[in-house]
Amino acid sequence: MSSMVKVAITPAAAAVVARIRGERSGTLTFTIDGGCCEGTAPHLLEDAVVTPPAKQVGEVAGVPVYLQPAMTEIYGAASVTIDVRDEPLSDSMSLETEHGLRFVLREGSPG
Repeated sequence: MSSMVKVAITPAAAAVVARIRGERSGTLTFTIDGGCCEGTAPHLLEDAVVTPPAKQVGEVAGVPVYLQPAMTEIYGAASVTIDVRDEPLSDSMSLETEHGLRFVLREGSPG
């Protein structure tokens, strides 16, 4: 596991993860990627296939966080926080969108 990136989660985002965990039976995983539509938004997925180039950079709310290789240059030595906000019209595959919410990545520690 890489120690370069420091990943945290806000209490509000952790509560959403707990709610989703109660609704799902599979393994949850956060991935941070540079996708074409959502930029660097963290995605919460169930039973995701994580390919070897991805590196686990931490664990938040009991969920491993993986950084895709394309994001290493951007977040290689950063401190980031996973937060949540209302976004009822998101078309993401991330699980929180079923609740009209969206995980976002913020630089720095929660505060």
